[in-house]
Amino acid sequence: MKLHIAAWNVRTLLDAPGRHERRTAIIGRELGRYNIDIAALSETRISGESEFVEVGAGYTFFCIGKPEGQPRQAGVGFAVRSSMLQYIQQSPIGISTRLMKLQLRLRS
Repeated sequence: MKLHIAAWNVRTLLDAPGRHERRTAIIGRELGRYNIDIAALSETRISGESEFVEVGAGYTFFCIGKPEGQPRQAGVGFAVRSSMLQYIQQSPIGISTRLMKLQLRLRS
C-alpha cells in the first residue's frame, strides 16, 4: 500500500460569512482529488484543540491553535483520510500552535 502525504498552508480554516461551502469541505475535496491520505496543515487559525469529521469529503481534521479569546493566528493540524484512522496509534498531539505530531502504525 502506498501512503500519500502532503503539507498545505491553508491560510485559514475559518469560514467567512456568506460562503456557501465550509473551507474544510473545500480542502477535503481537493485532498481527495489529489489522492492525499494525510496532509499536515499550517495557519489553520482555529482556536483551542479540536477534532471534527468532514463527512462528505471523507477526512477527519485534528487542529490546535491559540486559546479562545486570543487573536486567531498560527495554528496547525492534520487532515487524515477517514479510512486511515485505523492506522493512527493515538490521537495527534498538539505540542504548540506551530507543531503537532502524529504516530502511525505502518505494520500489522
